[in-house]
Amino acid sequence: MAVDLFLLCGFLGSGKTTLLVDYLRTGAADTGVIVNEAGEVGVDGAIVANDSDSVPMTLLANGCVCCSLRSDLVHTLSALLDAPRPSGAGPLKRVILECSGLSRPGPVIASLADPELARRGLRLTVVCTDDCGRDPDALAEMDEAMAQFGAAHRIVLTKTDLLPAAALAQRAARAAALNPLAAVIAEPDRERAVAAAFAPAQGTADPAALAAHMLAAGGAAAAHPRIRVMAARARAGISWTDFSEWLDDLAGFCGERLLRVKAVVRVSDCAEPILIQSVGATFSAPQRLTRQPDARDAIIVIARDIDAEAIRAWAPAAPVEMLA
Repeated sequence: MAVDLFLLCGFLGSGKTTLLVDYLRTGAADTGVIVNEAGEVGVDGAIVANDSDSVPMTLLANGCVCCSLRSDLVHTLSALLDAPRPSGAGPLKRVILECSGLSRPGPVIASLADPELARRGLRLTVVCTDDCGRDPDALAEMDEAMAQFGAAHRIVLTKTDLLPAAALAQRAARAAALNPLAAVIAEPDRERAVAAAFAPAQGTADPAALAAHMLAAGGAAAAHPRIRVMAARARAGISWTDFSEWLDDLAGFCGERLLRVKAVVRVSDCAEPILIQSVGATFSAPQRLTRQPDARDAIIVIARDIDAEAIRAWAPAAPVEMLA
């Protein structure tokens, strides 16, 4: 049975720990927790442990899983999954890793490519909290926060009671504009919001439909001038080698400015379309869409402080054409 791994991120004070504790209070006996904090004193870990003494939990303190503790994360996650379960309890169905507010998800996800973890077939969902009490323009100036937004599969609006209904809808629309690949949970009912945040992994957004919508929108204003959500198209007859080299070159050109890539592409040397995803410059293994042979081609690139024109100028003869 596949285990759902939830990477819970969000900027400092955005409500990650409260969201996690609220979920554990629902009686999540089949859940394991890893709390990572940058500091010697595990305050968040103590909070979680205080409210969930029946949940297997590990604290990674005095460091950040996105840097020096990456090997510790691999060991800790493996140990948590292999630990004996209480008599009568079934296996773990999910593990929630709460990252520090300054963690960038990309390097954390890169550690999941370790052979020890890759063989386990973990289903990853990145959940990002968005604090409705914080000025979104100020938040967008924080590089770590934008890396978290760009990586998210789900964006959960927190402290929704601070906004009236109309303003909450506007905040949700802004989050969707920053990352249209993410499902935005703008649910005033706390119980429903918590359940949606940690629901089992579902299907993902259709990149072709998103690309078509973005191109139709044309000159619509960006959610924030530093963030660009761009559509691209592979040229006819592209090979897998050419496409993979373009992805490598794009990651090298953008560096930390690259937040997310999602692409469905037909290449000349594969019968089925291929799905590729990245968080930051970390790319998942290519997936052949054998059950979706008619999936439409599309490439979505989310980046910070770089636009389609700059990417076109960098590689004018590239086998992938930036559209907008």
